[in-house]
Amino acid sequence: MTAAPFIALEGPDGAGKTTLATAVADALAHLGLRHIDRRQVSTSSKYATTLMEPLARMLWHSGDAPDLSDNFWAHLQASWFTAHGEQVITPALTAGPVLVDGWYFKLASRLTGQGWSTNEITHLFSRVRRPDHTVLLDVDPVLLWERKAHQLRPAELGMHGTYPTLGRDSFLDYQQRGLQRLRDMAAADGWHVLTVPAGEDLPTTTDRVAALLADLLTNSPSTSGERP
Repeated sequence: MTAAPFIALEGPDGAGKTTLATAVADALAHLGLRHIDRRQVSTSSKYATTLMEPLARMLWHSGDAPDLSDNFWAHLQASWFTAHGEQVITPALTAGPVLVDGWYFKLASRLTGQGWSTNEITHLFSRVRRPDHTVLLDVDPVLLWERKAHQLRPAELGMHGTYPTLGRDSFLDYQQRGLQRLRDMAAADGWHVLTVPAGEDLPTTTDRVAALLADLLTNSPSTSGERP
């Protein structure tokens, strides 16, 4: 039996991945597509749940404290996505296609900017399940700043001394560099790239992404998505 497709929406901070993934899954429910939060813990193994719950708290409720190095946090992320792929994604794919709101690629793009080599990153995530299809939401960092300026986290500005001051200029530089690295990954791995212009509303973006994913799920030629 062939497993159902595993699809990831990827993009920078503030690209709207979670909101969009939820809306697209609703629009394509007739094709069996289901959105799964990348932070979901196991629901099939009590033991895995017991381990994944504190791991999730460490990763997403740590306050972005820089006391521990990127080396520590990166390995923690690799552990999380390994567990998530095995305990959450793999069982879910037996029931139908799965869409996640981001995977480890954004983190990998940031590690590249923080001095990690491609070989190190590849090795770190080599055992993590990779999506069958990845769609990059290409959003202008200026638009990201407008969306997130009132709720910034230190990690979104470079939390380990990358910039002497944190603000609009550092945010735009940090996000632009990360976005370019995601574009490079998209070009290298053949991702679909969807440019989201300023002023485009959620229903319009949802329709565009849903049309692209419908093509993928029905094995029809893609006429709705851009490619690098």
